[in-house]
Amino acid sequence: MRTNSAWGLILLLGSLSVPAAAATLTLAPDRMAEVDGHRTFILGMYENPKEDAELDRLAEAGFNLVRVSGDEAALDRLHARGLWGWVNTGAAIDLSKDRTARERQLEALVKDCAGHPAMLVWEVPDEALWNCWYQPHCWRSGEEPAQQRALIDSLEDRDLAKALRAELARIGRLYGEARYAEGEEAADAVWMKLGETPPKPGYGVSTSAARAAAMCGGMVEGYRLLRRLDPAHPVWMNHAPRNTVAQLAAFNAAADVVGCDIYPIPFSTRVGHSDLAERSAAAVGAYTLRMQEAAPGKAVWMVLQGFGWGDIQPQRPEEVRRELRRPSLAETRFMAYDAIARGARGMLYWGTHAIEKDSKLWENLLELGRELSGLQAVLSAPEADLDVRVTFEEGMGSVDRGLVVLPKAVGDQTGLLVVNEWTGPLHYRIEGLKSLEGVRYVERESGKEATVDRGALRLYIAGQSVHLLMPR
Repeated sequence: MRTNSAWGLILLLGSLSVPAAAATLTLAPDRMAEVDGHRTFILGMYENPKEDAELDRLAEAGFNLVRVSGDEAALDRLHARGLWGWVNTGAAIDLSKDRTARERQLEALVKDCAGHPAMLVWEVPDEALWNCWYQPHCWRSGEEPAQQRALIDSLEDRDLAKALRAELARIGRLYGEARYAEGEEAADAVWMKLGETPPKPGYGVSTSAARAAAMCGGMVEGYRLLRRLDPAHPVWMNHAPRNTVAQLAAFNAAADVVGCDIYPIPFSTRVGHSDLAERSAAAVGAYTLRMQEAAPGKAVWMVLQGFGWGDIQPQRPEEVRRELRRPSLAETRFMAYDAIARGARGMLYWGTHAIEKDSKLWENLLELGRELSGLQAVLSAPEADLDVRVTFEEGMGSVDRGLVVLPKAVGDQTGLLVVNEWTGPLHYRIEGLKSLEGVRYVERESGKEATVDRGALRLYIAGQSVHLLMPR
């Protein structure tokens, strides 16, 4: 609920003031969000439910940020429930094209939204960097050859048809070797041999870097203008789980908060959402670290899975859609805490528009919201000044990843968030706890207890699961 929330991000001084009714966001030195000086952990939802009852349930469960259209009525609806909203700027943030018109669009957005008490964050176009590469890839490797094959199949000249089919196969091999410019030139030539004008000459993966550079420069300029117009509300940028750190870092100059969407459930060859070596649910933690590497000093909010892949791929056979299932409560909970342990200062859920509001997953998300909102004092607390080290007893697993421990200074007490990213169980030992000697800890979920003895704490933990340890 808004009355119990606090937000924050880096603010740049601007030329225009925002009405006093609007919240002011800052970013604490540890990147935790603050609003009007109060710390909080951010828990957001991309879907703004049409039904008031479901929006009420979101607020009651402790979600505090919802994506919203930039109009007064939509913001009023959130404000009535103690929620904040984030508004997408659309293409207006990119001043590399139609500069004058887009500057006016940004000015209008600020005029309409910035003074509203429910307004909290601006959002730039989703996955802007990735789409500079992905959209031309889809055209050149999917839509274009499909259209060309249809024309080839209608040819009466069988020799020409055979030659053009061979040429399409050669173009596919060129793309497979990353020889994009050669392949795109050859694809344009195929159109001409078919008696057609190439529909998108010069558009392809070979020119993606140039398009991305132009967009990046335009978005940085748009970001600076938006921050001058509205210094009280930060800019949030979501990436796809793709691209190099250098590419991400360039775009991140156009935002105060960054993150990426990562949806790794189920672990399947049919789900290629992560292209890192890590493909399990722990990919969430891996990408959380990657986002921080690409945006040093900026807050990271991760976008997590609120759907099953089968829910958003209706063209798949029914048996495949069943395989591409929704996350369980245990998986949903693990991914949330993995992001937190790896440094996320907030999380936003995408995909719930595709699930039923009487479904198990929707209830799981609300249950997790209640759990996290009940832990606001812990999650928003600064890290405790402890040099913790973790070891575990020998076992049969490779254990190429293990435990992450996040100590939290909650008043005069220290909480310990322990996340096992390994897929198997571990008997772990946390060392470096001399200042907590004799403190008895209780694991919040299971009720397990352990006492710090000779500066260490020992417990057993299941694979890819969580321990939240608080003093008894």
